[in-house]
Amino acid sequence: MTTDTPAWTRDNEGWVVRVRMGGRIQEVRCTSESQARYIAAVLAMNPPKPANPRLRN
Repeated sequence: MTTDTPAWTRDNEGWVVRVRMGGRIQEVRCTSESQARYIAAVLAMNPPKPANPRLRN
């Protein structure tokens, strides 16, 4: 699984942080730019953990 660099943009309701994680796009809405930057940094530093491998008998 790979994590793309988060991007924050401004819209009518505030700030939106988007990041692609494992083929899905995660979206977080924030009220301020500083909050959006913080969330983007946290998402960039903490990539998702790989799924547990299935055990075979």
